[in-house]
Amino acid sequence: MGFGDRLKKTFGKQECAFCGNEVGMLKRDKIKGGEFICHDCRRTCSRYIQVYRLTKDELLGHMEAMKRQNKLYEMLEGKANTSVPSAGNLEAIEFYDDYGMFRIRDRDKDGRYPMEFIRYDQVASYERYLEEGEPDEPGKPKVFGEWGVDITLVGADELLEGELKGRRAHPYINETLRVRINDRDKHIGELEVNQIISHFDYIFGVNDNTRGLFNFGLTKQQKREGEALKAMGGLFGAAIKAAKDGGEISEETKTQVQDAMNKADDAATGGLARYSRLADEAEAKI
Repeated sequence: MGFGDRLKKTFGKQECAFCGNEVGMLKRDKIKGGEFICHDCRRTCSRYIQVYRLTKDELLGHMEAMKRQNKLYEMLEGKANTSVPSAGNLEAIEFYDDYGMFRIRDRDKDGRYPMEFIRYDQVASYERYLEEGEPDEPGKPKVFGEWGVDITLVGADELLEGELKGRRAHPYINETLRVRINDRDKHIGELEVNQIISHFDYIFGVNDNTRGLFNFGLTKQQKREGEALKAMGGLFGAAIKAAKDGGEISEETKTQVQDAMNKADDAATGGLARYSRLADEAEAKI
């Protein structure tokens, strides 16, 4: 390829590998393999992915997944259990506990990219962050930057390590997601950040092995484990009954077996398996 050809490829118009339109360098991105995607087609992808890491075939599969995400949003729109902050901020998190998912609301990007959900079982970790800058004068307080929450999703390598019980790798997001709650005033936003962390703590059973000051009974996790043992014990009776009936398993027994398996999964994952089942049910409807 000569110098002129290289200039043309860099600065001249190139065909989008998806829609076929020719676009200039300011209206396209290069993808893996040397082809290009125009910004119109790029907006059918997740706002969080890096398109240069994916081939055309991988992006085509991703675009189909985003169509399903849009259908999921149409089904769940208005059904969030809670949203933090409630309104007015640049970004927020909508918790859909009844469906095992959450969504990051972005005032600027929601109209430009597909709506998408993240399952609770795709979260590897989460933590609050505070950005501050050094003051202009010595002795002055630090300059506030922004409050927010960093959410790291599960990758395939983390699953191989076997430490994330009940988790699933996210199919296409590899980056840590930064949710900016407030970037104007240090005294506005800390409460909301703490609410988000507390809600995630509730979902992931962070405090399920602790007792309140005046609570001397079983912890929440101990109750889960007790329910699982009781349910598994009940299966012996069901097995004996099935043997007496000639080995046939009734629908009632099948339900009992599934209930016991669910309770065992809940105990093993600190309650996270329940949200996985809810997410599976929601996704199966689209």
